Amino acid sequence: MTHLTEDFIEEMKTKLLEEKQRLTEELSNLPGHLEIGSRSDENAKEAEDDEVNNSLKIRIEADLEKIETALAKIDAGTYGIDDSGRQISEDRLRALPWADKAI
Repeated sequence: MTHLTEDFIEEMKTKLLEEKQRLTEELSNLPGHLEIGSRSDENAKEAEDDEVNNSLKIRIEADLEKIETALAKIDAGTYGIDDSGRQISEDRLRALPWADKAI
C-alpha cells in the first residue's frame, strides 16, 4: 500500500495530466522530416535539425510513456512505489511526478 495521502496523489495526478497535455502538444508541434536542400551547407543544417527533432521526439515519447505508467499506478493504488517495492519520496515525486525509481 502506498505511503502517500489522497490529497498528494490527486495533486500529482493533476500535474501528470497537465504535463501529458503539454508534452503531447509539444510533440505535435515538432516538424516532421525536413527536405534536404540543394546546397551542402543547407543539407548539413537540415540533417542537424532532423537529428535534434528526432532526439526531442524520443525524449518526449519516453516521458509520455512514464506519465502513462504513473497514471496507471495511481488507478491501481501503487503510485509512489517503484518496481522493487521501495517507496519513492514525496520530494522526489514533487520534482518529477512520473519518477519510477526510489533513490
